[in-house]
Amino acid sequence: MRNTLTQRITRSRRRWSIVAVIVVASGVALSASVAQGRVDPVSTSTAVAAMSPDTVAIVTGGGTVIVGESPMNVVASFGVNARRPDGFAGGGVASGRVSYTEHANVNTRHLNAPVVLMEAAMSANPSPNGTGGSAAMSADCTAPAECPSGFASAIVYVEDNSDSGANNDVFKIFFCTLSPFLPGPTFNGSTAPASCVGPEGNTLRSGNIQVRQTITGSGVNVPTAARAPLRLP
Repeated sequence: MRNTLTQRITRSRRRWSIVAVIVVASGVALSASVAQGRVDPVSTSTAVAAMSPDTVAIVTGGGTVIVGESPMNVVASFGVNARRPDGFAGGGVASGRVSYTEHANVNTRHLNAPVVLMEAAMSANPSPNGTGGSAAMSADCTAPAECPSGFASAIVYVEDNSDSGANNDVFKIFFCTLSPFLPGPTFNGSTAPASCVGPEGNTLRSGNIQVRQTITGSGVNVPTAARAPLRLP
């Protein structure tokens, strides 16, 4: 009788030990998941608001994008620094510069021109760095600007979707035969405005773009983008 009772108590203790192990293991897994969520938060903030030429904004960035050119894709590097601070004239008047170079021997391989107009939209859900949004900038190809032959201006469209930049942010460029102009509040870079060709570029291969409203400093310098390989691996 005593042996039977002892066996029952032993089996009961084993069952409770197994349950305790399962509960502890689940607690550890949950804690790890929660901890991971705190350490690596999602930081994307795609802009959806309509752009305005009256928005106070500054756009900076540099990096590389992939451009489709027959018979192969090529890498292009870019740098952009444009601003429309409080107090600027209406109509989207802006200052800054944009640089773009395709690393292949094609007709649209290089541009270095001043930004004269800009419209922007700030993200309703800024990233942890407090940045995010979209912008369209118009660059003037009047000499001494460096632009592809036959074009009078260029429109650059950017999106600041994440602090990480690469594989999230967007850079697109359009080459236009008309003098500098803004494409309008609903422009999203998907199709070329009238009188323009493009886009060239898309999601960033490397680098980063920032769209923000804090205006600091007085100089406007184009960030230097890293030299890109002539051919894709």
